[in-house]
Amino acid sequence: MSHQNFVKELSRLDSSKTVTEKFRDFCELAYCAYAKLTATRERAESLESRYMQIVSSYPDKDTIHAYPALLTQAYIAVNERQDFFGKVASEIGALDARAGQFFTPYEICLLMAEITLVDAATQINEKGFLTLNEPTAGAGAMVLAAADVLERQGFDPKIHLIVKAQDISQLCFHMCFLQLTFRAIPALVERANSLSLEVFESAWTPTSFVFHSKHGVFFPDAD
Repeated sequence: MSHQNFVKELSRLDSSKTVTEKFRDFCELAYCAYAKLTATRERAESLESRYMQIVSSYPDKDTIHAYPALLTQAYIAVNERQDFFGKVASEIGALDARAGQFFTPYEICLLMAEITLVDAATQINEKGFLTLNEPTAGAGAMVLAAADVLERQGFDPKIHLIVKAQDISQLCFHMCFLQLTFRAIPALVERANSLSLEVFESAWTPTSFVFHSKHGVFFPDAD
């Protein structure tokens, strides 16, 4: 499914909400479901409570029943090597232009990753993995591009890459977490102010535990 078709499918659902509201809900519902997998019991209960709160806000439950199929399509699209959620957010006008929010096209992210990671093999051979810190992650396009470049170099992102990704936007936090989860990238994703260092919410992607079982550590600065 293209991002345009995704938007069309989302638009035809529950007319009591705008497409942007539905997209934000869609992302948060999916975030709650996946973040529970790596959360503490208390945190998991809080995520479940938030999930049910969002569900209860829909008078038309057919929309909720349609979301899993859209989630499957999003998963497939992300694994076709694209910033799918970034495209959707741009298409529906969910970005805050007044705050200077914009997403770098994926092709440019890929070029930047190729330049930045030209010596990745040396670091991976010495340490066993590469660490990546993305303080303005958006929907995670730069991280996705880095994973693609590492794969082209013959490395498996699940065990050769560990990421800390931050963004102050709640929508970006959810989109980034989901895309890195779908792409099986080990990462600590934070909704945080990278200037003041305030962290408001965080979650490990499920693949982080694959990385930990291999190396015995998570992201060094997060332990």
